[in-house]
Amino acid sequence: MLSRRALTFGIPLFGATVIGQKVYAQPSGQTIGVEAEFDQLPLPPLSTLDDPEVYGYRKPNAEQMAKAKKILDSTPKGATPFAIAKSFIDRYSQSDPEAISQWPAPAAWNPVVKEFFSATSLRAQNDMINWCAAFANWCIERNNKKGTDSASSQSFVNSGKFLKTNTPAQGDLVVFTCYDKQSGKTLGLGHVAFFESSLGNDQIMVVGGNQSADGHSSIISERRFSTKPFDSHRHVGEEYVPCTFALNSFLKVA
Repeated sequence: MLSRRALTFGIPLFGATVIGQKVYAQPSGQTIGVEAEFDQLPLPPLSTLDDPEVYGYRKPNAEQMAKAKKILDSTPKGATPFAIAKSFIDRYSQSDPEAISQWPAPAAWNPVVKEFFSATSLRAQNDMINWCAAFANWCIERNNKKGTDSASSQSFVNSGKFLKTNTPAQGDLVVFTCYDKQSGKTLGLGHVAFFESSLGNDQIMVVGGNQSADGHSSIISERRFSTKPFDSHRHVGEEYVPCTFALNSFLKVA
């Protein structure tokens, strides 16, 4: 059973996905918020994300671009957005995990990850950016449904396009939100993924992008998350801010 407190919607709860120079190994069998923290790495300021001279990686070569196109073109449209998301794990998590993960510098940017932003208004120049919302939107659009057109995880809560539910079913969205530890105000950061199942003991399994698993800090994966708020830290500008990471809402995907 999910805790009643964790299912209190509209109250500031936390989460953020951040990428950078170092990889944290977090086995997917660990539960975020219990055995493992939601530690990923600092992003450059949003104002510089379109500047490949400063923060961009090498452009993928022709072979890498062709492989990415084949991966994306062969992705099934699926019975649900969740089925589309899960298909990446089923096809590549064991055989070729690099195909569905960020490629840390000095490697080129992963064209599969970059293409997920085609489902948002942000045209990222590389994969050095939070991409959980882009991935969710891409899976939703591939299923011929309407997403939020935003690269922000919080857009799913704020857009009003998705109804909240207290009884999530497989394929619903799960949104976490980050709040400043001192003020309690939202940091505007978070995480979004697809609900897979309840595991009991205030834990759920989700499927999402930009999650850590098996030594990759940013990959499409299944992860266990605690539904109870827990302490964390997030980079906001140049500061490393203490915050609370917590479940915000379950949302129905029409």
